[in-house]
Amino acid sequence: MSNLFIEDDAVQFIKDELAKTEKKAVRIFLSGGGCCPRLEIRPTDRALSGDVTYNKYDITFHIEKDLVMYSSSINVRFNEKRGLLIHLT
Repeated sequence: MSNLFIEDDAVQFIKDELAKTEKKAVRIFLSGGGCCPRLEIRPTDRALSGDVTYNKYDITFHIEKDLVMYSSSINVRFNEKRGLLIHLT
């Protein structure tokens, strides 16, 4: 992965959530299973083994290794009705 893009509204939402949860970072990862794994973003205190860490907009992002290896960019935006939306390319 060469690019991590976070829209301004998403940056503010993430910062607000980190303040509420008193966590230091967020982690982007695949969860679920079966036929429909999904991307998730959650507040965390630390990276998991193999995560790749980025610091952007005064936020620490821990991203699952496979997402970094198999995508060229990750785009995070905020939708008032749906919350954070993550798009891989």
